[in-house]
Amino acid sequence: MDEINKNEIKSDDSDEEVGLNGYLIEEGLETYKYEFYDDIKIEIEGQELQNVNVQPSTGLLPWPASRILSLYISKFKEEFIGKDIVELGSGVGLCGLVSSKYSNFTLFSDGDEKSLPLLRDNVKSNSSLFNNNDDRISIERLYWGNNQPTLDHFIQQYSTKYNFDTIIGSDLIYVDASIEPLFFTVDSILKTNKTGGKGIFYLSFLDRKNHFPTLKSVSEKYNFTMEIIELNKFVNYDAPTNAKMLIFKKN
Repeated sequence: MDEINKNEIKSDDSDEEVGLNGYLIEEGLETYKYEFYDDIKIEIEGQELQNVNVQPSTGLLPWPASRILSLYISKFKEEFIGKDIVELGSGVGLCGLVSSKYSNFTLFSDGDEKSLPLLRDNVKSNSSLFNNNDDRISIERLYWGNNQPTLDHFIQQYSTKYNFDTIIGSDLIYVDASIEPLFFTVDSILKTNKTGGKGIFYLSFLDRKNHFPTLKSVSEKYNFTMEIIELNKFVNYDAPTNAKMLIFKKN
């Protein structure tokens, strides 16, 4: 099951709207404790949500959809066992940490340089999930979209070593304009695997502005099929009403 076992932070209406469930333990960076299926216990640090317009870095927050995707991974672990996995927009690293328990290799990535030190600390402090074997994880800065040096570097460095056919991401969509570069990146990574591009992209997010039409059209452009997963199959708390869990498959 999934629970956080400290006193809940009192949030205003705007915080509740985005569904951030955080529990304050100490001043400064807050500590968030999670329990998921398969007896997974994770403790990470992150900032409290203030205002997304003035937040120093969105990558420093444990966003609500990461809890949803982490539940999915731990509930349906068979889909991730032995996989080489890329997490896009890792932020504080929650979903990647859950996947690292099952994967052959997990690559955490984020384009926000400010978030990377905290991400490294969170991964290190939960290294028991991947048996303290640093060969099973890596952390990289990665921008999305065409003509991005970080994506070229990623492909050159990892494509011959790993068979990335599984990509995960949570709360990656805030505006429709981000969807095209996101799927370009997903498609580019999958093209490096041994199947010539086949693979799966797991995405959880809060649908704040009806992103479905753009998601459908862009994913079809890259030859993905989209499946909507019912949250009641694995979510064991009252998730935000606009929370979504999607699986994009490319065969």
